[in-house]
Amino acid sequence: MKKNEIQADLFGHTDTTLCFQSKPKTDLSRLSDLEKEKQRYNEICAYRERLTELRANIRSFSELGLDPSTVLLSDASVRVGVSSPKAKYSDQDLIHCFDLRLAGLSLREISQKMDIPIRTLRDIFSGKRRAVIPTKFK
Repeated sequence: MKKNEIQADLFGHTDTTLCFQSKPKTDLSRLSDLEKEKQRYNEICAYRERLTELRANIRSFSELGLDPSTVLLSDASVRVGVSSPKAKYSDQDLIHCFDLRLAGLSLREISQKMDIPIRTLRDIFSGKRRAVIPTKFK
């Protein structure tokens, strides 16, 4: 008995399509090597632009020269950045991490050098952490 027939018997239907079909694959075989390289280059450029933007946001607020007792708040009046009670790393440490990543170091190398977990670095570089720009000051 074939797999299709077994499934039809088990589930009581005559439709013999497999229950667990493989995910459709994108057809990259049609793309030439040059087009694949262009696509990869565009992805790298977009990633570098995003890193540069996040780095500029962090740097702009660290260079304001605010009093260390100043609390940075988001639109929702939640502490953000260095003033957050959950913040473990200073803005200068994060700026240095962005510089290292833009210089071409891997997440593992930055993690070992700065003693910051790889997952934390990944979240910072993707904008999931420390990406909220403060809009209020207290």
